[in-house]
Amino acid sequence: MNPVREIAYQLDPALWMREVLGITPHAWQEKFLRTERGVSIVVLTARQVGKTTAAACGMAHSAVFMPGSLSVVACPTQNQSAEALRKVRDMVLKAGAELTTDNVFKLELGNGSRVLALPGTEDSIRGLTVDAWIVADEAARLDPSIMAALHPMRTQRPNARFAMLSTAWNRTDPFWSAWASDDPSWTHIKATIDVEPNLIPPDVLERARRQLSEDDFKREYLG
Repeated sequence: MNPVREIAYQLDPALWMREVLGITPHAWQEKFLRTERGVSIVVLTARQVGKTTAAACGMAHSAVFMPGSLSVVACPTQNQSAEALRKVRDMVLKAGAELTTDNVFKLELGNGSRVLALPGTEDSIRGLTVDAWIVADEAARLDPSIMAALHPMRTQRPNARFAMLSTAWNRTDPFWSAWASDDPSWTHIKATIDVEPNLIPPDVLERARRQLSEDDFKREYLG
């Protein structure tokens, strides 16, 4: 590969997503992937707009370009975490990476980078030190004790990114507290159909509008 292009891919995960993975990112995904290291990111999304794909791309990019790094993803169930990890696996393989460990809960690349799908219990995830990505997917439905256990993972690695991505739920959970916060340490990204109308095909959106109650539609697609 052209060394200049390799540097460009290292610096710009969104470009890497488009040109190496062959996935055209939405505007919100580009913003998410281009956030600086060390930030805390809270993303309010509609259903089926690529939030897990964006998170997986961030973790895959770090695994490829940060040798020896560690990323973790936590979801409400371990099966969901494993599905997110599967997306990471597909991406790093497409990028030409070699896997030395490959199972439903852990990937390790030949360069020593690891990505872990975390189990859904607080005790089993304590003690990890993460230097790349800490991802809470469907964060509004995560147990608050799990969320509390994720934050200390970057205490010794302040350049790690902490990302919470979710559709809205009950407005009393840790995700919504972060979304509603005016704390400048949070980077807010909104990926709902009022912000990016083309995220979901119109026919799919219209079918959802007919099938859901007004309140459910607003929660699932408008936040």
